[in-house]
Amino acid sequence: MRIPGTYILLGINFLFFIILNMILGSTVCGDIPWRMFCIKSDYLFQFAQVNQLIFAGENLYQLITKMFVHIAILHFLLNMISLWFYGIRLEKSSSGLFVILVFLITGISTSITNLFLGTIVSAGASGAIFGIVTTFTVLNWNKKNTKILFLAFIIFIHSPAILGSSINYLSHFTGLACGAILGILKMQSIDKNK
Repeated sequence: MRIPGTYILLGINFLFFIILNMILGSTVCGDIPWRMFCIKSDYLFQFAQVNQLIFAGENLYQLITKMFVHIAILHFLLNMISLWFYGIRLEKSSSGLFVILVFLITGISTSITNLFLGTIVSAGASGAIFGIVTTFTVLNWNKKNTKILFLAFIIFIHSPAILGSSINYLSHFTGLACGAILGILKMQSIDKNK
Protein backbone atom coordinates (compact mmCIF):
# COMPACT_ATOMS: atom_id res chain seq x y z
CA MET A 1 0.00 0.00 0.00
CA ARG A 2 1.35 3.43 -0.99
CA ILE A 3 1.55 6.15 1.65
CA PRO A 4 -0.29 9.28 0.44
CA GLY A 5 2.55 11.53 1.58
CA THR A 6 1.32 14.78 0.03
CA TYR A 7 -2.13 14.40 1.56
CA ILE A 8 -0.68 13.56 4.97
CA LEU A 9 1.36 16.79 4.86
CA LEU A 10 -1.64 18.78 3.62
CA GLY A 11 -3.77 17.28 6.38
CA ILE A 12 -1.31 18.24 9.13
CA ASN A 13 -1.03 21.77 7.74
CA PHE A 14 -4.82 22.11 7.50
CA LEU A 15 -5.23 20.83 11.07
CA PHE A 16 -2.74 23.39 12.40
CA PHE A 17 -4.43 26.17 10.40
CA ILE A 18 -7.96 25.26 11.51
CA ILE A 19 -6.94 25.13 15.18
CA LEU A 20 -4.43 28.01 15.40
CA ASN A 21 -5.87 30.42 12.84
CA MET A 22 -9.58 29.71 12.49
CA ILE A 23 -10.60 28.49 15.96
CA LEU A 24 -8.03 30.23 18.21
CA GLY A 25 -6.95 33.01 15.82
CA SER A 26 -8.35 36.35 14.69
CA THR A 27 -10.94 36.27 11.91
CA VAL A 28 -9.94 39.73 10.69
CA CYS A 29 -6.51 41.26 11.20
CA GLY A 30 -6.77 44.73 9.75
CA ASP A 31 -8.75 46.00 6.80
CA ILE A 32 -6.89 44.05 4.07
CA PRO A 33 -8.86 41.02 2.75
CA TRP A 34 -5.89 38.61 2.55
CA ARG A 35 -5.03 39.28 6.20
CA MET A 36 -7.86 37.11 7.50
CA PHE A 37 -7.56 34.20 9.92
CA CYS A 38 -4.35 35.40 11.54
CA ILE A 39 -2.56 33.45 14.22
CA LYS A 40 -2.46 35.26 17.57
CA SER A 41 0.96 36.23 18.90
CA ASP A 42 0.72 33.85 21.90
CA TYR A 43 0.39 30.85 19.59
CA LEU A 44 2.88 32.25 17.09
CA PHE A 45 5.54 32.43 19.82
CA GLN A 46 4.57 28.98 21.03
CA PHE A 47 4.66 27.09 17.71
CA ALA A 48 6.63 29.20 15.22
CA GLN A 49 10.43 29.27 15.43
CA VAL A 50 11.54 31.77 18.06
CA ASN A 51 15.33 31.76 17.97
CA GLN A 52 15.96 33.20 21.42
CA LEU A 53 13.85 30.42 23.02
CA ILE A 54 15.69 27.72 21.09
CA PHE A 55 19.11 29.18 21.97
CA ALA A 56 17.95 29.12 25.60
CA GLY A 57 17.31 25.39 25.25
CA GLU A 58 13.53 25.79 25.31
CA ASN A 59 10.90 24.79 22.75
CA LEU A 60 13.24 22.78 20.50
CA TYR A 61 10.08 21.29 18.95
CA GLN A 62 9.65 24.64 17.15
CA LEU A 63 12.30 23.57 14.64
CA ILE A 64 9.60 21.21 13.31
CA THR A 65 6.29 22.87 14.24
CA LYS A 66 7.25 26.13 12.50
CA MET A 67 6.79 24.28 9.17
CA PHE A 68 3.08 23.88 9.94
CA VAL A 69 2.37 27.39 11.28
CA HIS A 70 1.07 30.10 8.95
CA ILE A 71 0.57 33.78 9.68
CA ALA A 72 -2.68 34.32 7.75
CA ILE A 73 -4.91 32.94 4.98
CA LEU A 74 -2.87 34.09 1.94
CA HIS A 75 0.36 32.68 3.42
CA PHE A 76 -1.42 29.38 4.01
CA LEU A 77 -3.20 29.14 0.63
CA LEU A 78 -0.12 29.90 -1.49
CA ASN A 79 1.88 27.27 0.38
CA MET A 80 -0.85 24.60 0.26
CA ILE A 81 -1.55 25.08 -3.46
CA SER A 82 2.19 24.72 -4.16
CA LEU A 83 2.51 21.68 -1.86
CA TRP A 84 -0.45 19.97 -3.50
CA PHE A 85 0.61 20.76 -7.09
CA TYR A 86 4.23 19.65 -6.74
CA GLY A 87 3.83 17.07 -3.99
CA ILE A 88 1.52 14.81 -5.99
CA ARG A 89 3.80 15.10 -9.03
CA LEU A 90 6.92 14.19 -7.07
CA GLU A 91 4.99 11.38 -5.41
CA LYS A 92 4.03 9.86 -8.78
CA SER A 93 7.67 9.60 -9.81
CA SER A 94 8.95 8.44 -6.39
CA SER A 95 6.81 7.67 -3.32
CA GLY A 96 4.73 9.30 -0.60
CA LEU A 97 7.42 8.52 1.96
CA PHE A 98 10.02 10.28 -0.20
CA VAL A 99 7.82 13.41 -0.36
CA ILE A 100 7.49 13.43 3.45
CA LEU A 101 11.26 12.95 3.86
CA VAL A 102 12.06 15.79 1.43
CA PHE A 103 9.58 18.06 3.25
CA LEU A 104 11.04 17.27 6.68
CA ILE A 105 14.73 17.33 5.67
CA THR A 106 14.47 20.61 3.79
CA GLY A 107 12.14 22.11 6.41
CA ILE A 108 14.50 21.29 9.28
CA SER A 109 17.43 22.58 7.20
CA THR A 110 15.63 25.92 6.81
CA SER A 111 14.99 25.98 10.56
CA ILE A 112 18.69 25.49 11.29
CA THR A 113 19.71 28.13 8.74
CA ASN A 114 17.21 30.58 10.22
CA LEU A 115 18.48 29.78 13.69
CA PHE A 116 21.95 31.09 12.87
CA LEU A 117 21.37 33.55 10.02
CA GLY A 118 17.69 34.42 9.96
CA THR A 119 15.05 36.52 11.60
CA ILE A 120 13.99 36.32 15.24
CA VAL A 121 10.70 34.57 14.41
CA SER A 122 10.16 32.23 11.46
CA ALA A 123 6.96 30.46 10.38
CA GLY A 124 5.61 28.63 7.36
CA ALA A 125 6.12 25.66 5.08
CA SER A 126 7.57 27.53 2.10
CA GLY A 127 11.19 26.45 2.69
CA ALA A 128 10.13 22.80 2.82
CA ILE A 129 7.92 23.30 -0.25
CA PHE A 130 10.88 24.85 -2.08
CA GLY A 131 12.67 21.58 -1.31
CA ILE A 132 9.87 19.52 -2.87
CA VAL A 133 9.63 21.79 -5.93
CA THR A 134 13.39 21.80 -6.53
CA THR A 135 13.72 18.04 -6.03
CA PHE A 136 10.92 17.51 -8.56
CA THR A 137 12.54 19.99 -10.98
CA VAL A 138 15.97 18.29 -10.79
CA LEU A 139 14.44 14.85 -11.34
CA ASN A 140 12.39 16.06 -14.32
CA TRP A 141 14.79 18.65 -15.75
CA ASN A 142 14.65 17.37 -19.34
CA LYS A 143 10.89 16.88 -19.44
CA LYS A 144 8.57 19.29 -21.24
CA ASN A 145 7.44 22.37 -19.25
CA THR A 146 9.52 21.58 -16.13
CA LYS A 147 11.57 24.77 -16.33
CA ILE A 148 8.46 26.88 -17.06
CA LEU A 149 6.64 25.33 -14.09
CA PHE A 150 9.62 26.08 -11.85
CA LEU A 151 9.70 29.72 -12.97
CA ALA A 152 5.92 30.00 -12.48
CA PHE A 153 6.31 28.65 -8.94
CA ILE A 154 9.04 31.20 -8.14
CA ILE A 155 6.76 34.04 -9.27
CA PHE A 156 3.67 32.56 -7.58
CA ILE A 157 5.27 31.97 -4.16
CA HIS A 158 6.83 35.46 -4.10
CA SER A 159 3.67 37.29 -5.26
CA PRO A 160 2.78 38.49 -1.71
CA ALA A 161 5.84 40.76 -1.87
CA ILE A 162 3.88 42.89 -4.36
CA LEU A 163 1.21 43.30 -1.68
CA GLY A 164 3.78 44.37 0.89
CA SER A 165 4.08 41.06 2.77
CA SER A 166 7.46 40.08 4.16
CA ILE A 167 9.09 36.95 2.74
CA ASN A 168 11.75 34.77 4.30
CA TYR A 169 14.11 34.53 1.31
CA LEU A 170 16.70 32.71 3.43
CA SER A 171 14.25 29.82 3.94
CA HIS A 172 13.46 29.76 0.24
CA PHE A 173 17.12 29.68 -0.78
CA THR A 174 17.93 26.98 1.81
CA GLY A 175 14.99 24.86 0.66
CA LEU A 176 16.06 25.30 -2.96
CA ALA A 177 19.68 24.29 -2.24
CA CYS A 178 18.69 21.33 -0.06
CA GLY A 179 16.07 20.19 -2.62
CA ALA A 180 18.66 20.35 -5.40
CA ILE A 181 21.03 18.14 -3.38
CA LEU A 182 18.25 15.64 -2.59
CA GLY A 183 17.19 15.61 -6.25
CA ILE A 184 20.76 14.87 -7.40
CA LEU A 185 21.17 12.11 -4.77
CA LYS A 186 17.83 10.56 -5.80
CA MET A 187 18.81 10.70 -9.48
CA GLN A 188 22.12 8.96 -8.71
CA SER A 189 20.32 6.20 -6.79
CA ILE A 190 17.89 5.73 -9.72
CA ASP A 191 20.80 5.49 -12.16
CA LYS A 192 22.56 2.89 -9.97
CA ASN A 193 19.44 0.72 -9.85
CA LYS A 194 18.98 0.71 -13.63
